[in-house]
Amino acid sequence: MTFGIWEVGLPLVVLVGLAVVVPVVAVPRLAMDQGRLALGMVLAAVVVIAAAVGWFWAFHWSAGDGFRWGAVLRPALMTGIAWGPVWALVWLVRAQGVEARKGAAAARAGLDLGEGG
Repeated sequence: MTFGIWEVGLPLVVLVGLAVVVPVVAVPRLAMDQGRLALGMVLAAVVVIAAAVGWFWAFHWSAGDGFRWGAVLRPALMTGIAWGPVWALVWLVRAQGVEARKGAAAARAGLDLGEGG
């Protein structure tokens, strides 16, 4: 069994890409609720972990090993070392966007009340 770019590098690039793309798809762009964002981010993490489990299952299957949860789940969770910080950064940026939209909506509501009275 070899460990080259196709066995290690490509899956990590794909998992990091999923950690960026899935939150964009799972959470509406103009969401104004941190709870909705948190739900979407948890969904994104589950999708990335499921993809990692699938990858390690396929890798073990192609090597002729039988399926064992420990042999598949442990390395799949360890890939979080690579995609976890990117996922957290995406969450931070999206959370700042939610707060910026909430602040802009509050400012517009305040300005509208001031101009009308």
